[in-house]
Amino acid sequence: MCSIRLDGECPSGGRPEPPTRDYPIVTPTGRLGTLTVGHTDEPQAELVIQAVATLLGLALDREFLSAERERITIVMERERQRSTMLRSVAHDLRSPLTALSGESNLLADRYDTLSDAERHKLAVDMSEEIAWLTDLVENILSMTRISESQLVLQKQDEVIDDVVSEAVAHTERLIGARRLSVSLPHEVLCAPMDGKLVVQAIINLLENAARHTTPDAEISLSVVGDGKHIRITVSDTGKGVDERIRDRLFDPFATLDRGGSVPDGQRGLGLGLPICRAIAEAHGGTIRAEDNVPHGARFILTLPMENPPQTEEAHGE
Repeated sequence: MCSIRLDGECPSGGRPEPPTRDYPIVTPTGRLGTLTVGHTDEPQAELVIQAVATLLGLALDREFLSAERERITIVMERERQRSTMLRSVAHDLRSPLTALSGESNLLADRYDTLSDAERHKLAVDMSEEIAWLTDLVENILSMTRISESQLVLQKQDEVIDDVVSEAVAHTERLIGARRLSVSLPHEVLCAPMDGKLVVQAIINLLENAARHTTPDAEISLSVVGDGKHIRITVSDTGKGVDERIRDRLFDPFATLDRGGSVPDGQRGLGLGLPICRAIAEAHGGTIRAEDNVPHGARFILTLPMENPPQTEEAHGE
């Protein structure tokens, strides 16, 4: 008869047991528990049992230390990600807030001396900065919900033309002089989806294309359906996906370097594409990136036209 009881565990009740003897399981960090065996008067057996208790203590101590190291590693990684997020948010907020402060001060101080065209340009610039800040906050909130597994879909049948039109209207100013072409199917395509989230995914793809192309580039958005899936494709004629981040393109902060810094003038926390993936997967769909021959990048978001059997909740990465 042999049993092991760690300190803090209650002994099990029941019928009386035969005579036993307890051997403490002790390690350099303290007593961990008790090894209980049937009583014996043989000295050699006593030595063997004591050696077993010592080995058990060492093994348990290693397990506890390993578990503690793993816990500390997880805590440190979460803290690192939190620090990276805060540092990135602070960096990305500084530029538009500085611009808004300067433009609003100029408008207030020199309103009467500015021409109508100058006032209009300042108003347009401020509107663009505010729209970008709104999108940034929305992406941060979405990533928070995704990481906490709280991104819950509110599905209803949506006409894909309306979803695409809303996303395009939202990004018109950011796209600017870039040539944007939109190709929609001749037939009306409906699918069960959370329209707000799908709009956000398309906005993120269009903004991603605008951020990584020059003002004279071309961006195209096309939608096709095959009866089972709707495929939304956003292509551009920019430099394409950087090979250094191709494997982690859909990971949070993929635009950041190893030091966690963002080059000046480059906006984006690297949250847009991870959010697109989370939205796609929440709908039972997929998203992938590929080269847009001869140059540029292409992102393909595929959504089912029928409700998938699994739950309608997105689980965080």
